[in-house]
Amino acid sequence: MKKVFKKLVHGDNNRWYVAKNLRNEGEFDNFRRKIYRNGKSGIDMGKIETKRLLLLEYNLDWIKATIAGIDELERVSGYAVSREWPGIDFFFYLPYILENVKKEPEMTKWTHLIVLKEENKVIGEIGGQGKPEETGEIELGYSIVPAYQNNGYITEALAELIMWLKAQPEIKRIFARSFENNPYSIQALRKSGFIYQPDQDKIESRGKIVLWEYPINRGKS
Repeated sequence: MKKVFKKLVHGDNNRWYVAKNLRNEGEFDNFRRKIYRNGKSGIDMGKIETKRLLLLEYNLDWIKATIAGIDELERVSGYAVSREWPGIDFFFYLPYILENVKKEPEMTKWTHLIVLKEENKVIGEIGGQGKPEETGEIELGYSIVPAYQNNGYITEALAELIMWLKAQPEIKRIFARSFENNPYSIQALRKSGFIYQPDQDKIESRGKIVLWEYPINRGKS
């Protein structure tokens, strides 16, 4: 008997898209990709949703609010924000993000805040560097504040973000870098289907940086 999957893909305005009579997980993934591609489907393209998380497009107002302080971001966004966020690396990267978004507002689509739905709280960020519209490549970066680590949140966020990225026609390459001595990051990449590229290792002052690449097969829908 044909195995039946009944899964849900959440859209905005409380609209739900039900995938029925799909034979396997691959067919369900194709179903989700088609929904992400369809701008008229009712999906809020600034919001990606998983079982436990919301990935919210990091818009210009929120970037400015973050630089002004956590309290301002809470006021502007309507979400609680972990007092551990943003981490030092992302905080120092913010002025660069701000300047890029001012010049090219469409760049906000590539970076998302991670919100834990259960607490309605920002607990991290995930997104891409570079100019994917021009190069076809996106380098992913991500972090979860210490108090919420080791719960599988990054793996969960990566899985859905990759699904969304695969639905963007301009994306031809997805990769990420991590310090070799960061087992949690490497574990998340491995679980998400990334493949280690040993010929791309780099040595920096803080240690060895290793590159992982996600295999995209544009021959499949």
